[in-house]
Amino acid sequence: MKLKNILTELKSSKWPTKVEIVQLTIYTLILCAIIAAIMVGLDLILFKLRDWFLNV
Repeated sequence: MKLKNILTELKSSKWPTKVEIVQLTIYTLILCAIIAAIMVGLDLILFKLRDWFLNV
């Protein structure tokens, strides 16, 4: 009985279109790239800051 209810609910759900999937995938990849760039920038800044404090 529960399986039938689950299948009914899945069929009545609104699934995203192919265009929506592509758009959301692109948005996600752009956001990941921005976050990665910020993290790389912070890593480089902190690396230089550490070397400056240690006078290496």
